[in-house]
Amino acid sequence: MKKTLMCATAAAAMLVANGAVANAEDEHWYVRADVGVSVAGIFDHDPEEGALGAVAGESNVGDNLFGGWLGVGYDFGNNFRLELSGGVRSGDLDPTLETTTDIFDPPGGLTVLPGELGEAQVWDIMANLLYDIGNGPVQPYVGGGVGIANLETLISNTFAVDTTTASGPTDGALLNSITGDDTGFAYQVLAGLGWHVTENFTFDIGYRWFNLDDLDFGGTGFTGSAITDVDFTGDYQDHTITFGVRYNFGSPTPPPPPPP
Repeated sequence: MKKTLMCATAAAAMLVANGAVANAEDEHWYVRADVGVSVAGIFDHDPEEGALGAVAGESNVGDNLFGGWLGVGYDFGNNFRLELSGGVRSGDLDPTLETTTDIFDPPGGLTVLPGELGEAQVWDIMANLLYDIGNGPVQPYVGGGVGIANLETLISNTFAVDTTTASGPTDGALLNSITGDDTGFAYQVLAGLGWHVTENFTFDIGYRWFNLDDLDFGGTGFTGSAITDVDFTGDYQDHTITFGVRYNFGSPTPPPPPPP
């Protein structure tokens, strides 16, 4: 009886030790790479008070901003992950045709026409905390992140055009604009699915809502026959779908052999 108890105690100790090793080795580093497209969003830009002939209202982020991200992370083995990622996305905006009302008297031979010119590029570096739901081969996850981001933009919606030679409004001279770039505090909400294809590779499809506030830009407006400088403030947000892969370093410890 005493021998049996000692054997059982030893077996239990081995199982606990093996379990502890397995849990420790379930913790691992990983790297990731993603591509994505921003499918919706708004760039809210406001000219300084009293500005004339300036771009007003909001410009829409359509499905024209494409980007890529690289990151490194650590899986704590308890469904929580912490990662640092950075990336860039760029493309066209759909600018508003709204202006702060004024009349421009162009030089001879030119015509004032509305048009749409919108470009944007967003760089971001984010620290993200994520939680994997469950422990199956397909794991949903949720999370959030904070960091810094930079938005560079060029927007105009009114042009002075020589209609005898131009093929469209944007071939003319910009009468108003929002230009430049600014960096600010950014935050995002994340959700997605991870599919563990092998012990080392995980395919990831994700969604992120991204927000960047309190930005400052330069630009121009028009009044009479003059182009004037205008200051703008802006807030930016977008919704992005991503597709990527994670490479997990190390592999789980195999289960202990059955007791003899």
